[in-house]
Amino acid sequence: MPGFDVERDPALLARYAADESSFAGHADGVVRTGDPETIAQVMAKASADGVPVVFSARRTSLTGAAVPEGGWVVVLPEDSSPELVTVDAEQLTATAPARVLVSDLETAAERAGCFLPIDPTSRKTASIGGAVACNASGARSYGFGPTGDWVQGLVVVLASGERLTLRRGEHPPVGGRFQVALPSGGTLTVPAPPVRRTDVKNAMGFRLRPDTPDVIDLFIGSEGTLGYIEAVTVTLLPKAEIFAALVFWDAEDAALDFVARLQADAPAGLDPMSVEWFDREALALAGARHPRLNVPSGAQAALFVEQRHPKGQEDEVMLAWYEALLEAGAPEDEAAMRVSRSKADLETFREFRHAVPESINALARQRGLRKLGTDLAYPKGWLHKMVAYYREALADLPAAVGEAGAGFADEWGQPLPQRLDHATFGHIGDNHLHVNLLPKTPAEMAAGKLLYDAMARHCATHGGAISGEHGIGKAKRHLLAEVVAPAELAQMKAIKRAFDPAGVLGRGNVFGFAP
Repeated sequence: MPGFDVERDPALLARYAADESSFAGHADGVVRTGDPETIAQVMAKASADGVPVVFSARRTSLTGAAVPEGGWVVVLPEDSSPELVTVDAEQLTATAPARVLVSDLETAAERAGCFLPIDPTSRKTASIGGAVACNASGARSYGFGPTGDWVQGLVVVLASGERLTLRRGEHPPVGGRFQVALPSGGTLTVPAPPVRRTDVKNAMGFRLRPDTPDVIDLFIGSEGTLGYIEAVTVTLLPKAEIFAALVFWDAEDAALDFVARLQADAPAGLDPMSVEWFDREALALAGARHPRLNVPSGAQAALFVEQRHPKGQEDEVMLAWYEALLEAGAPEDEAAMRVSRSKADLETFREFRHAVPESINALARQRGLRKLGTDLAYPKGWLHKMVAYYREALADLPAAVGEAGAGFADEWGQPLPQRLDHATFGHIGDNHLHVNLLPKTPAEMAAGKLLYDAMARHCATHGGAISGEHGIGKAKRHLLAEVVAPAELAQMKAIKRAFDPAGVLGRGNVFGFAP
């Protein structure tokens, strides 16, 4: 008998059959453990018997990555605390069990006088292991890139049950392959995927970091398909002061022009780490749900920016932003141009940043239908063309979906709707916006899926990525199969097969591989 219990109570199984994405699946059993040795036994047994395994904790995935397609769900502990984090302030590193929340990792770093650059939107609900597994980013990715750029070490358990302790630099690719010595003896040979592009955000499967490629990079963005991430070591930065501004614009085009200038050649003194966007619809939803935010009634768009700077340069940095914003046409009154003068101001602005998706999600729950939120990232130079395309597609859904909507009327007994309720926010500095479609009926949901796929194909056709930060999971694997070259997809499957010959881990994630 294995040294673990597999629970099969139907009510328990149902609890873990969905995640934040509302993607639905099914499981045959649940194993509740956080013990690495037990997890190793589970994986070895599952591999030997061909039983699919997914790992589940808080189930914050937006792509169905934690949803089982049969087999076992390994339910991990959800306890988290800054005390579980070990910070080396001299080496500027922090090490934590994978289950620790990103916000607790951030707190531990701050207590040690350091700064954590990783900043996913869901940092208060997402674990650091989950952030690594989907290569999450967030508001500060404009200045600091995604989670993977800061990962220096991992402890992983493979499908065989063997445990690897990896440090960046110890396993670089040689001759297009990785060679990894296994604890049991022998060597694991794994193909090396392409180096990640630097002109577009990309969370579409396996990619290598451009500057210091390492086998660690395969687990970053692997979405549970290659192994269980047990612990994570990340690089920190020295602590610095943070200036922030939340600016409400009367004209959307003026705000876009300002972002384009930041991207191309930022005015002197401006070096933002965050450049975030909120459209008129997103502002209306957040303002209605949270009156305390005092959203100006005529605001057509808003920008949230942050910049790190040395202590003592507060006035200099504030003046540089103030002058640049006024020159760009931002309103001069304090209700529209809000700048941080204290840590409390900064937290208020960040609260606003998170209130927007919260308000969108609340409306979706109220309607009883999940939102359809894009995660598309366009290449550099595409800012204005990207926004223009979104405007056109959202204003004329039938034109945007084209022939794909030909059978809609026969299936649903009504024509395609002209438009859907929507709200857009996100990482505009990276040409990475989240367009949230908010259907009111099942027919609108079906129409929204057609529009979602049309937008994804448009992005891919023009050199963009169908996932900028959330990953592929199960929700976008059909699109990945369309937009990735067959040779590249075959290489991804070869990497999967090298680590997981039985194809049991994260079954259905990314490309639906099974032997």
